[in-house]
Amino acid sequence: MDIRIKRTQKLLEEALFDLLKEKPVEKITPTELCKKATVNRNTFYSHYASISEFYESIENNLIDTVDTSLEGSKTAVQAITILCTMLKSNPKLSNIIFSKHLSSKIMNRVFALTNKFNMQKMSSETNNLTDNYKQMLSSYTIMGSAAALECWVKNGMKEAPEEIAEFIYNISKNGSSVVTK
Repeated sequence: MDIRIKRTQKLLEEALFDLLKEKPVEKITPTELCKKATVNRNTFYSHYASISEFYESIENNLIDTVDTSLEGSKTAVQAITILCTMLKSNPKLSNIIFSKHLSSKIMNRVFALTNKFNMQKMSSETNNLTDNYKQMLSSYTIMGSAAALECWVKNGMKEAPEEIAEFIYNISKNGSSVVTK
């Protein structure tokens, strides 16, 4: 890809992330995005038809990265570590993911991928859980993990991704009796 196109996309992404701190994506206009990014509107429209399309391309790239990462994970800890590393490597995006102005669509897509991963892992394990209980366990684990990740992100992601991954895995597997900090 042409370096100018990459630079323009990066400027637009950064501007969008800044604007998403203030308002939902549906309320952002191409004019204000381009002004904030110092990019010509014609340049924006040569790549995207709308703000929604631009946002969707960012979301799809993120989901593709998460999906590829989960598929390559051999263990739950490895999968969580990869997700934590992704969050920590892009703090602006991480804060946007957990922003009150962002629709829950992106989180729902991440939850669906994580649920698929969890169900595959549980199916390969020997356990006496029915499919319904496996689904409930997966949902419970995902929601608790998301809450822990949100807290970690909002508190500045000071801990290492590996440490957070171990914490989430241990608390999911063994309950609060494993918390030592």
